[in-house]
Amino acid sequence: MKRMALVLFFCMTAAVMGAGCTTSDTVAAAPAYSLDEEGALVIIGITPVYTEAATVVSGINDSIGLSDLTFSGNNGDVHALLVAPPDPVAAAVLVPGAGVAAAAHEERAVSYAEEGIATLVLDVRGNGGETAGHTGGLAEDLRWFVSGKTPQWYLTIGDIVAARMMLTERFDVPVYIIGSSNGGMTGAVAAAIDSGVAGYFGVSTSEISVGDDTDSDVRAFVRSVDPGAYVAEISPAPVWLFHSPTDAVIPFENGLSLFNAAKEPKNFEAFNGTHGINPEVDSMITGAILTF
Repeated sequence: MKRMALVLFFCMTAAVMGAGCTTSDTVAAAPAYSLDEEGALVIIGITPVYTEAATVVSGINDSIGLSDLTFSGNNGDVHALLVAPPDPVAAAVLVPGAGVAAAAHEERAVSYAEEGIATLVLDVRGNGGETAGHTGGLAEDLRWFVSGKTPQWYLTIGDIVAARMMLTERFDVPVYIIGSSNGGMTGAVAAAIDSGVAGYFGVSTSEISVGDDTDSDVRAFVRSVDPGAYVAEISPAPVWLFHSPTDAVIPFENGLSLFNAAKEPKNFEAFNGTHGINPEVDSMITGAILTF
């Protein structure tokens, strides 16, 4: 099998600036998570309720605003960082890889904002940042799935969709999803089930798979979170995948396998480096978004 199962650790943060924030006394019902007859994830009732904790001006460029945000109403508070120019031409939800908190991408988000792209970096559940969550990865989520509890992976996908909705409401521009490594996996599923996404960028990511002889509960759970089962549904929005030939975490051919499962329009780029998003990839992503 050319697919790979990764242990996932997530935490999410979201941030917005100024007018347009939903007030803290607004309460949203928790979304409902279920699987359809084909075993695909269905989320109903996502509402981007959030409060702004702080707004500061970035010291790098005083025309760029930086905000911390707390989403509520989806099984616990979820945090994020939003960096935005005064009048963005596009926006993006950036989903970090395992163990990477939102703050680690602040400089990257500022560079995107300097190009005219508002960027919301999620502090994914269980990733060691401000957002609480378990650190047991897919194994713990499987236990939750079998016991009837909503897996953290599902909650994170809902968080991504809520963040996309918030950006659309806030800026009224095309909103893209960018995911690195494990963040690319959840990002792909979110992009497939959210018709409001303008496009998907996956970096150093892949499908998830198990053998046919695996327990039926395991197969059902993996199918429900496997990007390979969803990526074709992102079309007609564009899919761009980036992978390094020297990636020692997720082999290059695994990234190609996910690309092959996608439908047009799609693009695959090999990049210099190892594993995860880097400045070369940033340049290709921002160039593509501004071209779109």
